[in-house]
Amino acid sequence: MDIAKANFLKKVSPTNQRLVRFLLELVDYGEAETISFAIEKDVDLVVLDDKEPRKVARSFELRVTGTLGILLFAKRKGLISEIGPYVEELRKHGFRISDEIVRKILKSAGELKS
Repeated sequence: MDIAKANFLKKVSPTNQRLVRFLLELVDYGEAETISFAIEKDVDLVVLDDKEPRKVARSFELRVTGTLGILLFAKRKGLISEIGPYVEELRKHGFRISDEIVRKILKSAGELKS
């Protein structure tokens, strides 16, 4: 799926560029914009995968999840039947996640026994 054509997504930008510039001292550009926009618009949940940006977002009292959290939510809502194939596809395309985290998420999804 071409993400740019997804009708359920909308490209947005924060207006507070001063905050973006401040955040650039701590995180990369896309993460800085994400955190800044979430603060401006009082967003309920921010999706960030890397440890440092998640820490920065939490310091602004933002709730954070990652890609795997979104997959778990989708499974629990019945939108997908399994998480495992998506995790493997992500890894195949360079998504870095430890085996331990994969085991935890698959166990949480009921796809892995103890």
